[in-house]
Amino acid sequence: MWSKMKVGLVVTTALAIVLITVIFAGSLETLFSNNILLFAQVKDVRGLRTGSPVWLAGIEIGKVKNIRLHPEYGTLITMTVRSDASEYIKKDATATVMTMGLLGDKYVEISQGSDNSANVSPNDVLKGKVHLELGDLYDATSSSLAKVSDVIEQLGLIVKKIDKSEGTIGKLLNDPAVFNNIKEATRSLSVTLKEIETSQGTLKQLLKDPSLYNNLDKASRNLNSVLEGIEAGKGTAGKLLKDDDMAMQMQEAVEGLNQAVSELKGLVRDIKANPKKYLKFSVF
Repeated sequence: MWSKMKVGLVVTTALAIVLITVIFAGSLETLFSNNILLFAQVKDVRGLRTGSPVWLAGIEIGKVKNIRLHPEYGTLITMTVRSDASEYIKKDATATVMTMGLLGDKYVEISQGSDNSANVSPNDVLKGKVHLELGDLYDATSSSLAKVSDVIEQLGLIVKKIDKSEGTIGKLLNDPAVFNNIKEATRSLSVTLKEIETSQGTLKQLLKDPSLYNNLDKASRNLNSVLEGIEAGKGTAGKLLKDDDMAMQMQEAVEGLNQAVSELKGLVRDIKANPKKYLKFSVF
């Protein structure tokens, strides 16, 4: 009886050890190691599960303990990380949800952060991000392909219009008269430029002789100076334009002159009509 009991105890103990090993497989090392809790704020965990590994520089340093929705952070990942590895994690480090292998298993990759930042403390919240996957690339590619398709469709419409001789480009390609007119205009322009080059006229002098341009520039500046003087009321012309009294006197003088000329014309007409009235001769 005692032998049977010993065998039963050994078998029961062995089964208990196997059961504990199965239940806590992968987490036994965390039960007996010094760990700290870190949190990661991630908008989309992409199927990350409790118990997924946490890596730092390609080395597993912990496990995902819990994943829950949070009113402030959206989705909050709780991670148990070895305290000795936390010395290499800075407060500005990021936690990225990555895909492992071809099976699509997820894990958390923690970056080390910048050198000038302080080390993390227990219960710190790290900023998280999601690694792009094939689905994201497919969505972005689909959007780009749709835009390219629209551009190709627009190009097709433009080519059809050109083929129907619509617009300037279509006429240039399909109407020989337009090309001939452009060719003739180009030839005429070439002849004109050649004549200018070989002639001795003013236009060639303007192009070749800088003194003529300088003279024109000097005359233009002098004219501008005269106009500025007139605008400022200098000289007779300026006073005529700016001085109302002088302009009125000039107007009155012109009116008096016009009246005198009118009277003189009348006198000449009267003399022609009645010469005897003004010319008297006496013979002794």
